[in-house]
Amino acid sequence: AASWVGLHPAGASHSVELGVAGGQQVGVAEVAGSFRASLWNGTAASWVDLTPAGASESYAHGVSGGQQVGWADVGGTLRASLWRGTAASWVDLHPSGASRSLAHGVSGGQQVGFAELAGSERASLWRGTAASWVDIHPAGASESQAYCISGGQQVGHAEVGGSERASLWRGTAASWVDLHSLLPGEFVESGASCALHAGWVLATSNELS
Repeated sequence: AASWVGLHPAGASHSVELGVAGGQQVGVAEVAGSFRASLWNGTAASWVDLTPAGASESYAHGVSGGQQVGWADVGGTLRASLWRGTAASWVDLHPSGASRSLAHGVSGGQQVGFAELAGSERASLWRGTAASWVDIHPAGASESQAYCISGGQQVGHAEVGGSERASLWRGTAASWVDLHSLLPGEFVESGASCALHAGWVLATSNELS
């Protein structure tokens, strides 16, 4: 408890930290009624507003290797976003044809999240540009999202037959592994939130039958 550091920036009414790696922290601060994607380097005074020019609001969800990911609201559309420490470094990851998109996690120069196309959320993988977008949505799923990436693996959930199922990918839709099938039969829903470097997956079992 004695090691606590308050990161709340001056002038903000509300702030939340959502990710940490390599001595950097990311999240959001509410300033003058607007949510601002935020980056810190260990102190409140280090706060950086990542909101890109032209965006009304933004969030930062993940950080790794000097890259930050999240979303920016541009013209009323949430757009998956990548930064490298400044608002001016913003890269718009929003894929062509999507109605909205969001990046949850980043590692090794790759980003994961989802893009909504034709009313369906689809787990997504990027390699630093919108043009690099890979749709990893598994066949037979109604929706999916990827939350975390590490060592070439991506984890999240896919909804199949009305049930959310913890999911693992290795860069393609065809590589999808249904982790839910490894759980005891009494679990009806599950999700995976993080892939660890040792190859373990942190899963959350949401409901019992």
